[in-house]
Amino acid sequence: MKKPEGFKGFTVMSIGQIISMVGSSMTSFGLSIWIWQKTGNATPFSIITTAYFVPNLIFSPIAGALVDRWPRKRSLILPDVAAGIVTIAMLFLLAINRLELWFIYIAVFIEGIFNAFQWPAYSVTISVMLKKEDYGRANGLFQMTEYAPLVLAPLVAGFLIGVIGLKGIMAIDIITFVLAVIAVLWVTIPENIAASTKPQVSLFKDSIFGFKYILQRKPLLLLLTVFLLTNFFGGFINTLFAPMILSKVQNSSVLFGIIQTFFGVGGILGGLLMTIWGGTKKKIKSLLFGILLSGVGMTMVGFTRNVIILCLAALILTISSVIANSSNQAIWQSKVKPELQGRVFAARRVIAQLVGVIPMIASGPIVDHLLGPFVDYKIVLNALFGIEKAGAMSMIAAISGILTVIMILIFYSVPMLMHVEDYEFVEAPAPSEVAKE
Repeated sequence: MKKPEGFKGFTVMSIGQIISMVGSSMTSFGLSIWIWQKTGNATPFSIITTAYFVPNLIFSPIAGALVDRWPRKRSLILPDVAAGIVTIAMLFLLAINRLELWFIYIAVFIEGIFNAFQWPAYSVTISVMLKKEDYGRANGLFQMTEYAPLVLAPLVAGFLIGVIGLKGIMAIDIITFVLAVIAVLWVTIPENIAASTKPQVSLFKDSIFGFKYILQRKPLLLLLTVFLLTNFFGGFINTLFAPMILSKVQNSSVLFGIIQTFFGVGGILGGLLMTIWGGTKKKIKSLLFGILLSGVGMTMVGFTRNVIILCLAALILTISSVIANSSNQAIWQSKVKPELQGRVFAARRVIAQLVGVIPMIASGPIVDHLLGPFVDYKIVLNALFGIEKAGAMSMIAAISGILTVIMILIFYSVPMLMHVEDYEFVEAPAPSEVAKE
């Protein structure tokens, strides 16, 4: 049987990733409940998010350089293999009743290192497998690998955790990693030409190439600034999401699962929309509109404790995020040559997420030691957001959403940003290409 290729092949890979992410989301769901019940504090969630994010950020430039050098399938498979090994280790410790928070921090740190390969690897794969006119659709499909698992994972995990426990959920997760690897091995992916020749420059020079590329192109740097600020404001709600929602629903794993499912439904709807539509002709318009709507969704999450409104906010937040991310990705893929994308996209990710470390590190302590006690003594804030830590987390979410909306309204008036797709960039050769001449 002929191996699938093109959009069909990419669809097979995406399905494999969706299955894998269902398993990962179930494990994350179970661990979130385990940690919240064990500690009752927001700080562990802040530490976990930071432990995953920081190595991902630090190793991204190196990962991007290796993605441009290695056979493509190696870069695609490595994150799944690493995550599978880590999950096996956590399952073993849980089985002998020795799983502790400190090990989870280490495990998440290791996963963060290897996950640095996944995003640039899949981004480049889209560029080499598909035509430019399919970029928007493919990015919409790939966005579904992030959100689609949230439809099934919370409900299934919420039910199974009482039947087979966290250990059983982790065992299922390990099986899904294997299926994702098989999917990648099965499809046909055009090979990286650079992988067949020995690089003539140091890995360090290749790693910093992406930063130089972006800094020399002001329209792309400005576009990146939009996501840098968006990630800063959104970093607070992302870090505090699990404890915030659990506090709003009185620690009900069922209601928590239902709300998470609506996040997944929104991701699926957004992914389907982008797969069919592909975004506006000028992608910058759908990009900014998507971020604007996500700010509205964050604000709704902050102000409400009603489960129905939380579910509606989840739909708005994730549909808009998929629209924004898919449109942004399509712009970059159309402006950067495929053979440079591993390095450029890795650098782009580092720049865009750099300030995201601040809310990840600060959000937990701010809630536990600063805003929690403050909110508890303010009657007006109690009425708007709730009491103690729950109220503090809700207030942070609302403020982040409002600031996001204001930021996007300002960016709509910046001509260079609104015309980013009209600029023609002179392509400088990468260091390894110069060395070969």
